[in-house]
Amino acid sequence: MTMKVHYQVSLSKESATSGEGRLLDLSVEGCRIECAHDLPVNTYLSLRLLISPQEMPVLVDLAAVRWTRGTVCGIHFLSLQPLQTARLKTLLTSAAPKKPPNTPDKG
Repeated sequence: MTMKVHYQVSLSKESATSGEGRLLDLSVEGCRIECAHDLPVNTYLSLRLLISPQEMPVLVDLAAVRWTRGTVCGIHFLSLQPLQTARLKTLLTSAAPKKPPNTPDKG
């Protein structure tokens, strides 16, 4: 399941903050982000997904750039702590469109 989102993300590589971007799509396996600077394929990053000002960021310990198209790139999550994975799953579940309950026809 992939969710279309527009959240802020901060990117770090080699322990130095390397910039910020906009999170466009999000799933448990990865995300699509847009950022101002080039991120070459196979760049390894840690990410802070800033979901809302009221919540702590979701932390991705290790992620890899898998593809790029201009300023947009696809990120594959390689390592998350169990708590962060649970938070991500909860976020995706709570944001998923709700299906209406099955109700019998009253015809």
